[in-house]
Amino acid sequence: MVKQYAIIFMVTYLGEIISKSINFPFPGPVIGMLILFILLERKLINVDFVEKGANNILLNLAIFFIPPGVGLISALDLLDGNVLKIVVTMIITTIITMGTTGLTVQYLINRRGK
Repeated sequence: MVKQYAIIFMVTYLGEIISKSINFPFPGPVIGMLILFILLERKLINVDFVEKGANNILLNLAIFFIPPGVGLISALDLLDGNVLKIVVTMIITTIITMGTTGLTVQYLINRRGK
């Protein structure tokens, strides 16, 4: 398991280094996961090398939301006058995300059917 965590975190850290060095607007962990996807897709890394570690991280994903949640609670005074704007933004972006996901899945289903 330690090797699997090491591979995942090293790729994520590589993405962070790339993000910081070229001032790319994507977060480093997103770049890292894209790199990991490419490595897995090209079969440069076998899925067995990271599968158990990735599943374990996913099972404990809620732990990763604790620091942002605490930060949000500590900044509630900053959100005081903007609650309505934030809620409206959340609703609109959720609708856009659901619509985009639905259209993409429908396109892929139709494409597979042909």
